[in-house]
Amino acid sequence: AGEQPAAIRGPFLRAYQRLLAYALDHPMAVVILSFLTVVTMVMLWVFKVGLEKPIEFFPNIDPHSAYINIETPEGADLDYSDRITRQVESAICQGSAATVSGDNPDPAQCYQSNPEKKKFTLARGQAFQGLVDLSNVKHLYARSVARAGGSSMFEQNSPNNIGIQFQDFEDRLESTPQTMEEIRKRIQAVPGAKLTMAKSEEGPPSGAPINIEIVGDDPQVLGQIAEKIKAELAKAPFVQDIRDNFVSGSPTVRVDVDRQKAAMLGLSTDIVGFALKVAFNGLKVSTFREANKDYDITIQLPEAERRKTDLLKELQIPTQNGLVPLSTIAKFTITGGLGQINRINHERVVTVKADVNEQYIPGPVARAAAEKELASFSMPPGYTTRFTGEFEDQKESEDFLTRAFIIAALLLYFVMVLQYNSLTQPLIIMTSAVFSFGGVFLGLSLMNQSFGIIMTGVGVFSLLGIVVKNAIVLIDYTNQLRERGLSVEEAVVAAGCTRLRPVLLTAITSILGFVPMLTGINFDFTTMRLTFASESTQWWFSMASAVSFGLAFSTALTLIVVPVLYSLDQSGTLAFKRARKQWHDKYWGPFYRMTGMKPPQEQEE
Repeated sequence: AGEQPAAIRGPFLRAYQRLLAYALDHPMAVVILSFLTVVTMVMLWVFKVGLEKPIEFFPNIDPHSAYINIETPEGADLDYSDRITRQVESAICQGSAATVSGDNPDPAQCYQSNPEKKKFTLARGQAFQGLVDLSNVKHLYARSVARAGGSSMFEQNSPNNIGIQFQDFEDRLESTPQTMEEIRKRIQAVPGAKLTMAKSEEGPPSGAPINIEIVGDDPQVLGQIAEKIKAELAKAPFVQDIRDNFVSGSPTVRVDVDRQKAAMLGLSTDIVGFALKVAFNGLKVSTFREANKDYDITIQLPEAERRKTDLLKELQIPTQNGLVPLSTIAKFTITGGLGQINRINHERVVTVKADVNEQYIPGPVARAAAEKELASFSMPPGYTTRFTGEFEDQKESEDFLTRAFIIAALLLYFVMVLQYNSLTQPLIIMTSAVFSFGGVFLGLSLMNQSFGIIMTGVGVFSLLGIVVKNAIVLIDYTNQLRERGLSVEEAVVAAGCTRLRPVLLTAITSILGFVPMLTGINFDFTTMRLTFASESTQWWFSMASAVSFGLAFSTALTLIVVPVLYSLDQSGTLAFKRARKQWHDKYWGPFYRMTGMKPPQEQEE
């Protein structure tokens, strides 16, 4: 009764039978060689890829857009901000048909000179048509505002910025990181403002590759430490766009009124404050109506007068005895202030961030170099630094996935122990998961991929269920054949040959399902077009490599090593029973003969 073993027909099945029989004749050599192969695959990845690109939190995706933050000096007006923004725009479109120069360049010249788009050619000979000579740039968006106080350089919506939208993925002639690097080179010579460039986030939100939190009490000291740390980070290789979130206040003129002198002239601080308010902010004194509209009448000094640096000294305050210069009753002090105070867990913090040019060096390696640069950095008493950001997110994800994998493996093991009433057979089944790791790292090595905590981790979890199922199919049918009276070797060979086809078909169909992700083949239902370099490949390539190579490698070893381990388990169990019987007969035999009692086995019979 039950499924009958498959007849061994065909050259492929006979070759597998001979290979399995040979492996059963040399079990220890096969097991040792298999595990050494897995270790070799892991070490291959470590030395080929892991030392340079060890672990990444999320795939490094080419961004759809980028932005340039423009930090103008404190107190800069709108005209100044607009002039700097125009200079940056002009620097971006240099090399186009128009040459932009002058104190107040107009970047529109770059486009007006070529309204129908001009044909450009890249250095490697590829031609394209565009508004500027950067093939990936599709649109530029600029915003300029007056600098009233400090501004944080962290956010995309900082007061002055230029947004850069890139071409659609299929229309790009080069990667967008290359375009961003070229833009950085072009804008670095623009004077009068601090410029930083960053890409838009394409994955889940995470911190910068280098993220340092400075903790202390005095915000001014925190800002000074941040400047020193930025100078140290600039020494690290391939670190770029270093910035902090310390926000300084606007320059402020403090007016200290001598109350005694003011009182002698019949003045008070309220009168002085009111005069300053009228001079600078204006005072509404009346309204007039014209064409059914009301207009305010405001008294205020002209803007040209308000911009004079010595205006306060010349300002006249009215008294009962005439006008009195403000300088006779007050002193003026120019001071700075704080524009923003940041706290994390009730602690005052200034954060220094930096990006990494991952075309040359991965984030973890750059962060390690930054830590080395800051190892000898001395901090004032009461002030500390800590590395957070992407590193912290990565560490939390590593811990979570490690715990999840261990819990899943233990639950799987306990379920199989209950199913098979054996402690060893579930371990044999789970060796297929170990073999899959060799395939995962082989795939990452061949594809030159780092181990992604999110995407590769998902692939490993997916792989675990498939490879364990293949081993269960083999073990379960082998046990059925053993119950029918076949010997261990006969049952193992028959089960392997019978289950070879379904195991291979499962593996092959699963691998073929990941071929589009591996090759980049994608069908766009919007445009009804087949593409061979899809954007989605960047997201799923690491996971597809892990599952495909892991499944292929594990299936090949599972079909050989699992039967061998089953044979060793049965041989070991039989040897243990024989040894226990010999020990029992040697030490308990005289007792049974003297008492006339029967051993437990004979009593059961």
